[in-house]
Amino acid sequence: MVLSFIDRFKYYADMTDPEIRHLLFARLAKRKSFLESQLCEEVPIQNGLTRADVVFCGKRLECFEIKSHRDTLKRLFTQGWQYEQSFDRVTLVCATKHLNKAFGIIPKWWGILEVSGSGQLETVRNAQANPYVNVSGMADLLENQDARDVLQQFGITTGTKRMHHEQLRKMIAENLTLSQLRHATKSALTQRQLSRWRPSEQIA
Repeated sequence: MVLSFIDRFKYYADMTDPEIRHLLFARLAKRKSFLESQLCEEVPIQNGLTRADVVFCGKRLECFEIKSHRDTLKRLFTQGWQYEQSFDRVTLVCATKHLNKAFGIIPKWWGILEVSGSGQLETVRNAQANPYVNVSGMADLLENQDARDVLQQFGITTGTKRMHHEQLRKMIAENLTLSQLRHATKSALTQRQLSRWRPSEQIA
């Protein structure tokens, strides 16, 4: 069956979250240093209080928040506050219908990719360096055992087995630089992803 232009536009405009992820992955795969293992999905923050849709663990920790045509932007403000503590760069990947409202919610340093009616990701603006990322916020990307493992790498083990998230985060903030934590977090996230289900697999 041959779809008309209008039908094709409606189909692409109504792309699901997994379909948009595949578009995003194809775009990221064009980067020179790309490795599929660097892609992480549904990354929990603060032990699952919120989740980042896609995180690319390259030279930087980059977060991609997906809002399909079926989604709303109700949680975007609170998600954004956490993302700006935790990631080096953040990009919103959204359906056209969300663009105008999104401009009033997200800060200017966020990037925006539009899911166009032609089934492509169009750059609305490029992501810039996040001026607010910090050690405590990035430590929120670590699950408790990840945090203990990271501290152990730096010779810190005393009392950590009984520490809860807030205590572990404080210990990391007191002993690691942002650069050190970034390297350790990328390793922890990519290792964890090996045993986790990926939403993008729904249409693989």
